[in-house]
Amino acid sequence: MIYPSILVHTLSGGFMLVALFCLVSCYPKLRKLNIYQGLVLTLLFSIAIGLHGLSHLGLEQQYGYNPVYYLGF
Repeated sequence: MIYPSILVHTLSGGFMLVALFCLVSCYPKLRKLNIYQGLVLTLLFSIAIGLHGLSHLGLEQQYGYNPVYYLGF
């Protein structure tokens, strides 16, 4: 059974990977952004990473899910 929080966490990670790919592929356009637009983009990405990190914390407490353990660290 897949719990909804695990599914949402996986989707969040997938969307962040797609966003990272888009950022890398559009890097020349991003260099031309003014300071304010770059700051907003950076803060938006920071919020996404923070929420994903909180999701890791919740999954670890609720279900004992710790992906770092499975990576061997």
